[in-house]
Amino acid sequence: MKTAALLACCILPGMLTAQVLPAPSLTPAAQPAPAQSSQPSSSGGGQSGGQSGGQQGGMFGGLVPHVDSGSETVTWDGKMWNATNNRFARAKFEIYLATPEADSADDQAYRDLIAQIIQALAPTRQGGADVSKAFAMLPEAGSFAIDGGICNTIANGVYDVWLAQRKVNNLRSVNEAMLKRRKDLEWNTEQGLNSAPLSPSTTGGSTKGGAGGTNRQQTVQQQQTNSMTMGRVSGYIKSIAEIEARMKLNETAIGLSEVTSKTQFQALMVQLFMQRRFEHAIIACRLYPHMFRDGDSVLQLDDNSDLKKMFSAGMGVPPTVSLIDGFAAEAIRGVDEAVVAFEQLVLRQDFDSASKRLMEAYAIGEYLPRIRRLPMATKLKVLDYVRDGNQLINALEMRDFGLAEELVTKLRGMSRDFDFSKPQAAIETARALCDMRITAARAAILKGDQITYATELKGAAEIWPTNPRLRELSNMVGQNSDIQAQALLDLDRLLSQRNFRQIFNDQGRFLAAAINDPQRQEQIKKVLVDMNRVNMVVHGASQMAASNAFGAWEQVEKEYHNFPEDPEITRLRSELSVKASEYVSAIEKARQHEQRRQTGSAIAWYLKARRLYPPSEFARDGIQNLVGSLNSADSAPGVE
Repeated sequence: MKTAALLACCILPGMLTAQVLPAPSLTPAAQPAPAQSSQPSSSGGGQSGGQSGGQQGGMFGGLVPHVDSGSETVTWDGKMWNATNNRFARAKFEIYLATPEADSADDQAYRDLIAQIIQALAPTRQGGADVSKAFAMLPEAGSFAIDGGICNTIANGVYDVWLAQRKVNNLRSVNEAMLKRRKDLEWNTEQGLNSAPLSPSTTGGSTKGGAGGTNRQQTVQQQQTNSMTMGRVSGYIKSIAEIEARMKLNETAIGLSEVTSKTQFQALMVQLFMQRRFEHAIIACRLYPHMFRDGDSVLQLDDNSDLKKMFSAGMGVPPTVSLIDGFAAEAIRGVDEAVVAFEQLVLRQDFDSASKRLMEAYAIGEYLPRIRRLPMATKLKVLDYVRDGNQLINALEMRDFGLAEELVTKLRGMSRDFDFSKPQAAIETARALCDMRITAARAAILKGDQITYATELKGAAEIWPTNPRLRELSNMVGQNSDIQAQALLDLDRLLSQRNFRQIFNDQGRFLAAAINDPQRQEQIKKVLVDMNRVNMVVHGASQMAASNAFGAWEQVEKEYHNFPEDPEITRLRSELSVKASEYVSAIEKARQHEQRRQTGSAIAWYLKARRLYPPSEFARDGIQNLVGSLNSADSAPGVE
């Protein structure tokens, strides 16, 4: 159980579950909440939540994200993230579903080569692991496009270790030679210090009259001999000290080289695991004991790192290489079982559960063969269901309950396990509230109470803007009252709803009704100018989308901030977000880092966006703003 929890936390950035339809949210006045209340769920952004404090005592002491499977939210670092209805996750998953299966001859050759490498490194192989054979196959596997050069990275890591070991061996050979030289110098020093008894005798063999002169001459000669001896000995001692210093430096270099090479290769293993390259992580783990034969397989992680604390708190033991190997193998097995479950659910036409199981498996093992080789026909069935589910979510967010009801009926026919209770409850609630407002508006207009009529009609339109009964009521009022007054009433209602598209489509009627009202005329003219500009942007972006989805999305995004309620802008923005998902993701992440004042990360994401689309104004303005803020901070008084 702990193994599964640790694995889920390690690969949390990829763990995104399937779509969940939002429940209706009502204001204290029993009216639906404004659109922005549902926006965080569709954008997937983080929100500061009051529940963050309660998570400090959760699993691993709040050091890793806490996943709430009931509400499908993730709490981490004091913020609550909605893992469902995430635009980036939807786009990435739809791209996968629309991608043909990887069953080409090159893909099969690559998979066979990876299997041969793992088999060559298996400890149960007859004759033991063949490291040389496995290493020779790594560059060949790295030449395939699907590999992304990961095998070359592993080969480079192995080669770096071998170079470090060769350096260590050379230093040890040098130390052995210096040790031999030191022994020679020590022997020379010892012989030099013991050379005094070999000096000529100062007595005997001389006459009495010349004894004084001879003794003085012998004394001088002995002093000269002693001086020469001490000079040679001091030279030996100096050489010995230099050799000792050099040997100590070499020993330090040996230890540092061994630790550095081991740490770098361990970092590569952890990186491969975190990137969900589980097959490559297994290869690296099985290469490790053949390169480092000291038997020490404990990962050299910083004591203050969250990864070290996570492993220690969850397992009670320090993390090891075999732990990474086991987690990677467990992830591969889990993905295989999830794919089998997905195939069985598709046979049962349980597309709701099937889409969730496939997204979970894809989030964990995006690069594994069982995921990449799913048949295209099977994935397209899920794609149709997922797209209709996404459209249902958008319809509920925009309060188009008529379309939502059609989609609920369609999805119930497609999937046997589709949970229609939440969307159906939202539709029925909106219908009941809207009918109450329309009935009150009808009664008010019959009494001639224009103020109450306008209030109730506006409330009904806010609950369900596309309710066909609203048009019926408007037609009835138009037939029984002054056409001009009704047109002005509709104009005010549309302006309050910011439904500028409807005003543009019916501009002749509203211009005629406001002919004697200069204030409304100015409002209509402004709406027409804005809608003409919006239409030009929509037309230009539609034409540009085929050749430049990044630029088309940027144009639409600028107008979307001014007219978020416009259906054409919203529709085109949603379509282009899928086509330009990589660029959109880079811009969104850059903005998030900029809001958190993480300047370096923000600039990095803006640079990535500019690399994807060099003329990007968003990236240019974002970089200029960040650089300007940095320059302002540097030039501020008292800032060093």
